This record gives sequence, C-alpha cells and structure tokens, in this order.
Amino acid sequence: MKIFNYFFIIFLFLTPVAAKEFRIDFSDEGMKLLKKKGLGKKTIYTNEQDDNGYYLKAVAESSATGLGIEIENKELLNEMPFLNITFKIEQDFTNLDQTTKDGHDWAARVMIGHGKKFGAKLLSLSHSSFLEEGFLQQSPWTKSSRDYVISNDKSGEWHTRKINVKELLEKTHNISFTNFLAIFSDSNNSKQKIIAYYRDIYFSEN
Repeated sequence: MKIFNYFFIIFLFLTPVAAKEFRIDFSDEGMKLLKKKGLGKKTIYTNEQDDNGYYLKAVAESSATGLGIEIENKELLNEMPFLNITFKIEQDFTNLDQTTKDGHDWAARVMIGHGKKFGAKLLSLSHSSFLEEGFLQQSPWTKSSRDYVISNDKSGEWHTRKINVKELLEKTHNISFTNFLAIFSDSNNSKQKIIAYYRDIYFSEN
C-alpha cells in the first residue's frame, strides 16, 4: 500500500504540555481539529475517556485511514529523540503474513519520517501479533517505507513502548528529523476487522 499518499494533507492536534515533552491531545478540544485522510473505506477513530484520561479508539474493517500532524520544527528530535506510545489491541487479525503485499495491514502503528508527495522516507512503528519485536523490513509496497515492530503484546491490555526514533531514523533513512506524525490502523488488504486503542503518545528527551 502506498501509504505516503495518505499523509500528505492529514492533521492531528498536538500540544506541548511540559518542558522537554510534546504530547498528542485526545481530549474533546483536541478532537475538534482532528482530520483524517485515506483511500476507500475509512477507519473509524473516536475518543473516549477513563480514569487515566483520554484515549483514541480505532476500528478498521476493510479500511485504511490515517490521522496525522505536520511537524514544522526540524530540531524536535534533537531536543526530544524518544517517542512514547501506549497501545491496546482488543481485536487483532486472525492470520496474516505482514511481509507480503496482501498481508500488509497493521492493527496499530505510529508513523514518522520525511513525509512528502514524492521521495518520502517513512518509518512505521507497529504492533504485530505475528512478528517479533525488533523485526525490521522494507515495505512490500514501497522502497521508501520501513516497518519496525515495537509491540508483540497479545495480552489485550494497555502496554507502553519507548523508542529512540532519532536513532532509528538515522539507521533506516539517514535522516535525523520528522516533519509529521501519523496514527494509522488499516485492514484494507486483508479485509478483516480490527479494534485498537492509542494513548499517551508523546516525544520526550529521555
């Protein structure tokens, strides 16, 4: 799937909440600015709240839609090189070979890198129930995108991962900045239904 086309004009409300931390806002106020972009049937994103605050729910059924934001500050990763992501997977794919074009769907992922219409360099930080954490591949759809599995958790509970994305972008694409961040849950290739949740997504200095 040529996912770089999805992120050219997508936006998500992002707000700095403390020194050396840059956090996505999933509150009702933040959701007012939330836009989505994709091809064909749309993944449904809604915000909900529990005792720990707001989170985002994604339901994809033969759909592919992303939510994202442009990041204008190219020095962001020099100040805050770590990206913190908390996932929960309620319903994952039943069977999928995510190394192939037909199986290139992900219940939950956060994408960063140099997003543009042509010549993009994308890094997809993904959950997979089938591939081990640390698995890295070139996307079967485009040479400009890399899939990196950061979660293989099958518990159905909230779990958090922290990744040095500056270091990873340097390793995979020889760049040390990101000009976007996007959330993307998709199932358009497999035609299956998945339900995933995101919360506490933020850049930090350590």
